Amino acid sequence: MPSLLELPLLDSAAMGGVGSAPWRCSVTGTWVGESHALGSAALANPADFSSKVTLTALDAGFPAAEVDAIYRAGGLPWARTLQTNDPPDHRRFRALVERVFPPSRVDAMSDGIALHCGRLLQAWPPWTVVDAMRDLAVPLPLRIICEQLGVPDADLGAFKRWSDAAIRAIGLGASRAEHLEAARCGVEFQRYFMPLLADPGRRPAGTLVDRIAQAGGRDEAALSLAEQLSLQHTLMIAGHETTTSTLGSLLLRLAEDPALPARLRAEPPLRRRLVEEVLRLASPVQGLFRVTTRELEFGGVVLPARARVCLRLGAAHRGGSRFAASDALDLAGPPAALLAFGVGVHHCIGAA
Repeated sequence: MPSLLELPLLDSAAMGGVGSAPWRCSVTGTWVGESHALGSAALANPADFSSKVTLTALDAGFPAAEVDAIYRAGGLPWARTLQTNDPPDHRRFRALVERVFPPSRVDAMSDGIALHCGRLLQAWPPWTVVDAMRDLAVPLPLRIICEQLGVPDADLGAFKRWSDAAIRAIGLGASRAEHLEAARCGVEFQRYFMPLLADPGRRPAGTLVDRIAQAGGRDEAALSLAEQLSLQHTLMIAGHETTTSTLGSLLLRLAEDPALPARLRAEPPLRRRLVEEVLRLASPVQGLFRVTTRELEFGGVVLPARARVCLRLGAAHRGGSRFAASDALDLAGPPAALLAFGVGVHHCIGAA
């Protein structure tokens, strides 16, 4: 497991091939599923593979008591909402977010995204080497999600710092200091949004924070303040970190193949296919954790109840039995059956 975290894109040949059966890490005790079949089966079955996985269970060094004390002293402990929740409770939050962030809202964002992208590109000096991550892949998704949440440009720096701290803590192997810093940033995030959720006059109308506050206040949806804040926090991270990663991988592909931009201009339908291939070859989420709710058979192996399972999406997308090109960019093949957006009840809302 430690080596997989350090080299998540280790190719399947070096691993001896993506296996159809899960294997158990001797260091952590976690069961690892690498094939597309194992990943899709587990993700589609929340009854047997629960999303209620905690950092305490995954990381023996997680300072749970200290983190909890920070939240209780200055904010609120996070509530289970979307990512670490299961049906039927998960459906309550999912239905609310689907109502405030429908596909029509995503479609309506296209012109605004193009405008932000154009402004960032216009700021690039001509015929000069630029840092594409710093000057496009990071600020573009950040500005979009901040705009949706009603965060002004003046606060983008704080927003990015909160998000970075949360991402470092989510990744296994984070230090005690990183976990505590993430908790302090979490409290700052909560104290930023608490007044906006409480006072309709202070939050920009039509933003996600406004729509969640309104929807969460309805009798049939009634969300606690901790639940509303947790939803905002999930949207903050999911709303831009994965997009930044994908944009960076896409820009790298374009830089590595000088003929590719011209081909995309000549064949516009290939643009969507390229995005799919980048998501396959460089999945922004390399793996997801689940915990079994009962003893069960998984890929021919019997797993006990409460077994920790790591589903390696990056490996699943490169399995030769599922994808003909495996580790190579394939713009001619059929649409890929991607796991990058999740499966079943946890399928990415923005990709609906």
